[in-house]
Amino acid sequence: MNGPKSVPRLALFDIDGTLLNEPSSEKRFMLWLFLKGRIGPIRLLAYALFALRHFPRYGTGVFAKNKSLLWRRTVGSAETLAREWAADRLDRALYEPCLERLRAHQQGGDIVVLLSGTPSVLADAIAGRLGVGNVVATECALRAGRYGFAPPIVHRVGEAKLASARDLCARFETSLADAVAYGDSLSDLPLLGACGLPVAVNPERALAAIACEKGWEVIGSPARGRIRASA
Repeated sequence: MNGPKSVPRLALFDIDGTLLNEPSSEKRFMLWLFLKGRIGPIRLLAYALFALRHFPRYGTGVFAKNKSLLWRRTVGSAETLAREWAADRLDRALYEPCLERLRAHQQGGDIVVLLSGTPSVLADAIAGRLGVGNVVATECALRAGRYGFAPPIVHRVGEAKLASARDLCARFETSLADAVAYGDSLSDLPLLGACGLPVAVNPERALAAIACEKGWEVIGSPARGRIRASA
């Protein structure tokens, strides 16, 4: 006689500041592109113009919305560059204690997902390098197969990240009450607060205070945390 059906458990990992040390994957990727001579003055100008144009709408959060350094690259070329960057630089960027947790979840049969505000082209490259099969990340604007100049279509931070987590629960027939979530910033708070096992990783000060108050597990030191504007 078969026993009760086991319910899969989600293990949801933020990327920047959690699975990767600061600076963010985007900053690391863009610096790598610059050093490789793959970012010229036109894209730098586009980045500046985006910030000026959208600052009234987003304030200091405009920098998190600014993906214009990908402007006019084809999806295929961006994917190739992202994979090259991950192969060249990812290992030195990983935060080992969080990586160990990810490996433990993989070995334990949990459903590991990279759920992040990182652009999907980078999140996919990171996932491929780490052997993670599930990625839900920020969807950048595209036009005719090339990256556009507009803000992201879906920026998976805050409530948008939580909504994506609920979609994942429906997809895998599980619940947030059984899920483990890892995050480092206040923008991760909606998701952390909804999951059964929230884990703050090198949290920024405000999140560290909340984690302490609620008795959440903390990996790393809040002293390493940064006060950052939420996107």
